Amino acid sequence: MRDDELLNRWWQGNGESGQTLVKRHYDSLFMFFWGKVDEQTSADLAQDTFETLCEGQGKFRADSSVRTYLFGIARWKLIDHLRKSRKRRARFDPLRDGIDADLVEQSISSFFAQRQQQALLVRGLRSLPLDDQLVLELKDYEALSAKEMAAIFEVPAGTMAGRISRARGRLRLAVQELATSTQLTDETLESLDSFFRGVRDAARDVCVPS
Repeated sequence: MRDDELLNRWWQGNGESGQTLVKRHYDSLFMFFWGKVDEQTSADLAQDTFETLCEGQGKFRADSSVRTYLFGIARWKLIDHLRKSRKRRARFDPLRDGIDADLVEQSISSFFAQRQQQALLVRGLRSLPLDDQLVLELKDYEALSAKEMAAIFEVPAGTMAGRISRARGRLRLAVQELATSTQLTDETLESLDSFFRGVRDAARDVCVPS
């Protein structure tokens, strides 16, 4: 059954359809939050995203997919959480601000101690503004198109294509700045796509709740 059919049945009170929809997308939503907040908060935000979807009858537009609609909700859940978590800071701007460096180091130490290229990629990625991180992860981890991501970030498709290109360029610069050797830089940048997949696969195997 299609996602939109499951969602409509859920809104009509069919809990089994809701459970099916949650199971279908939970892993992707959990990994959307992973590495930017701790694992328990990732689970809480994923659950909160589904609750908002369930409560939002009438807000979902048929010109979007349930999947992109979920990621759109998740993005605002994450931004709101990061804003509330900040101390003595007036605001959190996802186009400018990143996340807590201590959390990044913890995730790297836990999962990528023996994988230099992947650890470097995660450090580079987490040094970027939040929206740059999300743009690259949704493109490379979830294989979303520029049109789909435009719906999530609420911008025109042409604007989204430019954002993807700029975020990719910023990641390459960050990797170059953080690398401890030219060889490590070259190896990481030459196989960027495969290392992206390796990061997600390694984290999913360890972190996603069963």
